[in-house]
Amino acid sequence: MKAPGLRSPAEAVWLTARWLRYAPAFLAGAGLVALLVWLTRGPGMPLELRVPGADRPPGSAAAASGGNPVLLGKVIPGNGQPADLPGAWPGFRGADRSGISTEAVALARTWEAGGPRRLWSVELGEGYAGPAVWNGRVYLLDYDRDQKQDALRCLSLEDGREIWRFAYPVAVKRNHGMSRTTPAVAPPFVVSLGPKCHVACVDATTGELRWGLDLERDYGTTVPPWYAGQCPLIDGDHVILAPGGPKPS
Repeated sequence: MKAPGLRSPAEAVWLTARWLRYAPAFLAGAGLVALLVWLTRGPGMPLELRVPGADRPPGSAAAASGGNPVLLGKVIPGNGQPADLPGAWPGFRGADRSGISTEAVALARTWEAGGPRRLWSVELGEGYAGPAVWNGRVYLLDYDRDQKQDALRCLSLEDGREIWRFAYPVAVKRNHGMSRTTPAVAPPFVVSLGPKCHVACVDATTGELRWGLDLERDYGTTVPPWYAGQCPLIDGDHVILAPGGPKPS
């Protein structure tokens, strides 16, 4: 004798088989309803074209930049003002790349005790980066270890106060210093190359980004253990770089 409400194994199997006969029709009906809803309301999210190099977490800033940190850079304004002073040193080894200044400035043959008077100084991160000078501004590439950022800085030639900086995120470990290159200036642009082969072209007056490259990603460049040491050169309306990678430049 079985307990009330319980079915025999045979009855349970018969009921299961009976319901399974209707399962395909039920699933087809549910699928048809879902299709009609989708067609009338449209997909919940639009499809987006997959961009090579943008394989980062959805919605992340890195994905939006295509993996190039230069494109994440921001201009940080300062309170400095360009100086009304002559003189120019627009890039590595000067205007004609000879390392010789042709300015008509009389240089002192001797200095008084204690050396020349210091007009101003600024604190920089470790490295061997050199400055470029143009139109009362001093441009140099620095590395901010606290913020983990390359920082292309524009300073006043008058007093060293920062006019602006263009900074983008990049992790650099201390190894024989960090920044070691000189920016190239050809108004209205200034071009820098960071320790991990990131190239930034910004407006020489405002610091706004015009374009950026990641030589490692774009050209297969190998970043040296001591970091990049080449300086960009500008010839007319061309920027000359040496990617040193297998991809054609």
